[in-house]
Amino acid sequence: MLGMSIPVRTMQQFLRNAIDKNLDGEYQLYDSKLRFLTSSNPDHPTGNIFDPRELALLAQAMEHDTRGGIRMDSRYVSWERLDHFDGVLVRVHTLSEGVRGDFGSISIALTLLWALFTTMLLISWYVIRRMVSNMYVLQSSLQWQAWHDTLTRLYNRGALFEKARPLAKLCQTHQHPFSVIQVDLDHFKAINDRFSHQAGDRVLSHAAGLISSSLRAQDVAGRVGGEEFCVILPGASLTEAAEVAERIRLKLNEKEMLIAKSTTIRISASLGVSSSEEAGDYDFEQLQSLADRRLYLAKQAGRNRVCASDNA
Repeated sequence: MLGMSIPVRTMQQFLRNAIDKNLDGEYQLYDSKLRFLTSSNPDHPTGNIFDPRELALLAQAMEHDTRGGIRMDSRYVSWERLDHFDGVLVRVHTLSEGVRGDFGSISIALTLLWALFTTMLLISWYVIRRMVSNMYVLQSSLQWQAWHDTLTRLYNRGALFEKARPLAKLCQTHQHPFSVIQVDLDHFKAINDRFSHQAGDRVLSHAAGLISSSLRAQDVAGRVGGEEFCVILPGASLTEAAEVAERIRLKLNEKEMLIAKSTTIRISASLGVSSSEEAGDYDFEQLQSLADRRLYLAKQAGRNRVCASDNA
């Protein structure tokens, strides 16, 4: 066997000359037992940079492969067994070197593009979400305005009729009574003429609130004319509906309301009541017409009263 003694400095210089100048990382030469021989880094001429645990991991990874790589914390270690030397060449690539290299630059560029794309997606999602939310709010607002009287916040005439027909049909199916109350404020035109239309609007809004507070949970109220209101009472008999009507009348006439500075008035209303019990008729238009006729009977009898029959 022929043996040769090569100085470490010579091996180090040979290793540095053999390495491509453009490659990053530190190269270390080990023998077959993973004993450190030399390094391309002048700062590590006599010692390796691996602790015993890392050397054991490296040895385990080299058992079945002639080349490969393994990650150790912030370093990436690759190796390759040499053909004409009983040893292994190890390359240590740190994170900072990776960032400075071409691959690192590409990685940073891709990361920035990903961050920009993700930010754009998040902004787009937020904008679309706001647009959908605003459209939903607008749709809800338009739907509410289409169904309600904006002054009194009660159902308008069209919406009330749409509500009344299925409720009347449901009561007829289950043979439950279905009643209607027509309400008309007394001397409302005189209020408008004497105190202005703004005062009249306040009276209408005030009356609508009192009517709503007098109803049962299942009852439905709406404004069907200038100073006219209609109340639907599913499941209420004629007597029960008349009691609700009387409760409305009392609340309307109970207290004076302020309509201008130092000016108060007491309002009153005439009410007509009808029910399906009287003739077995569940047609809402017919019941409303009957209640309206009785309302005018109440007015003819002196106003501020409830009429629940054709005999005032």
